[in-house]
Amino acid sequence: MDIYILSSEAISCQDTFDKNELFVSEPELPSGRFQKSLSPDFKQYIDARLIRRMSGVLRMGVATAASCLRRAGLEKPDSIIVGTGLGCMDDTVKFLNLMFENMEQMLNPTPFIQSTHNTIAGQIALMMGCKGHNLTYSQKSLSFAAGLLDAMMVLRDGEAQNILVGGIDELHDSVNELMELSGCVNPKDTTFYSEGAAFFLLSTERGASSSRLLDIKIFHKVSDEAALKNELSSFLEGNNLSLEDIDLLVSGENGSSAYDGYYDLLKDELRESSVVRYKHLTGEHQSATAFGLFLAARMIESQRAEAFTLLRQGRNKDIGKVLLFNYSKNADFSFILLQKV
Repeated sequence: MDIYILSSEAISCQDTFDKNELFVSEPELPSGRFQKSLSPDFKQYIDARLIRRMSGVLRMGVATAASCLRRAGLEKPDSIIVGTGLGCMDDTVKFLNLMFENMEQMLNPTPFIQSTHNTIAGQIALMMGCKGHNLTYSQKSLSFAAGLLDAMMVLRDGEAQNILVGGIDELHDSVNELMELSGCVNPKDTTFYSEGAAFFLLSTERGASSSRLLDIKIFHKVSDEAALKNELSSFLEGNNLSLEDIDLLVSGENGSSAYDGYYDLLKDELRESSVVRYKHLTGEHQSATAFGLFLAARMIESQRAEAFTLLRQGRNKDIGKVLLFNYSKNADFSFILLQKV
């Protein structure tokens, strides 16, 4: 059964929200190790009386989901699936601080209720009146890919016709400090960390879609470069494709020299393909793969790879088949395959 991307939307540290073009102008490269997302006018998507009670990640999630559905002309989906690595960090920290300050007594339940990972998907469902399949995946950097895989399975099983799928994570000062203390931030690398949300409406009906989601594969580790080559070959062969069939590789490289090796390997294997990147513009976070898919879907729609994302121009300038590749710290690998309709 064919699965189409009817619409997509994203909030990031660049001006990407509610834009018909991927980038209206050439974006500025962010400075600093941590970069917050640009906040749109949330009042266009959320009742003003509710906004003040929502944390930043809930505002991002609800607004991005609402705009995605609005683009497709759909009031509510049959199902909602969200992938998030860290969940609602702001409310989690608030609740833990309250526990400490109040010596675990007389606690306000609101921060606890809003601190769980599935709060985002639940809040979206409540505001849209969606009572169907509602799941949240939290598998670190595979969170979004796992949710996307579940959505494909549900659609192919005929349990739903339209599914809203998203990936979302937020920054928090406490997490930033812990990352620096634990050595996760290497001052020699160009990696910067950010936050954001990207949502997609998947459907078994083509509608006005310009891209089709062909397949996804996730795996935990590979022993060496030969093993990764085998994973790639077997993934493409399972879809009756060869290396030469891939027009565009969307690379998840983030500027960390310690982990460039496998990205370089994929670029060498797909030597005829164009290569783009995105994390130098929108940063790294545990749901960053969702923005990679947003980029791929919009590039298929426009049939253009922006110069400031392009690492290499391939043999074919037409963007027909697109492969997204992402991994984190030699683990949690994912392949996502798209095709122009």
